[in-house]
Amino acid sequence: MNRRRLKDPVARVDAAVPAVPADASPKRAARLKGPARTQAIVEAAAALFAEAGFSASTRELAKRLGVTQALLYRFFPSKQALIDAVFEHVFQARLARRWDGLLDDRTQPLPARLKAFYLAYVNWTDPTGMRLFVRAGLDGMALTGVRGATLTDQIFAPIIAELRRQAALPTLDEAPLMRGERELCMALHGAVVFLAIRRHVYGLPTPDDVSAVVGLLVDTFVAGAPVSLSALHKDGPASLRLTQLRPRPRSAKTPRE
Repeated sequence: MNRRRLKDPVARVDAAVPAVPADASPKRAARLKGPARTQAIVEAAAALFAEAGFSASTRELAKRLGVTQALLYRFFPSKQALIDAVFEHVFQARLARRWDGLLDDRTQPLPARLKAFYLAYVNWTDPTGMRLFVRAGLDGMALTGVRGATLTDQIFAPIIAELRRQAALPTLDEAPLMRGERELCMALHGAVVFLAIRRHVYGLPTPDDVSAVVGLLVDTFVAGAPVSLSALHKDGPASLRLTQLRPRPRSAKTPRE
């Protein structure tokens, strides 16, 4: 995949501050101060890690930004602190502020909510974000566990709460989320995420307008989920009826400087 293509989405994400080009001179980079400098470093780091993996060095990042390595450590005390800032910028903060409460809106039927949510989700993804997500898993970074907890709280729990309500099953306050319920939601979520991976990581052709694909996935899920959910609560396998604990991050590897 063309490297220039990987960097373009970074400039579109929260575009309050444009990303600093890889060939920026020290003189040009020095014009950025305070929050603007921090933002530029995080965006450039996101592009570098997406392209080269988390083993990419802070020396390479400093070279791309046209600054000294020592200056990077004035803003981020360690490489891990920089990686954490990249995760927060690319995933956590953006996820939280875009869709909070959308799935709880009972003025719309559940299928309509799911289609609107997942269409927005797919359109929100970009090559940098998806490559970072895949690389985080391959490199043993902690993102997958941290993000898994966010997915459970913000996406899966509201979906299960609504499905339980429609099926006259106990509320989540009365009976905690079960492992099988999270797995049920993950079937839909995983299909949508893989649609984005096909587009942004594998470079495979996908429809420019993915609304029909998202609609197909949601309709399939909604048609079968209530039946599966009721069966799970009635006499499902014991392993799937266990209380779903918040996912724990894997032990992060110490990144090379």
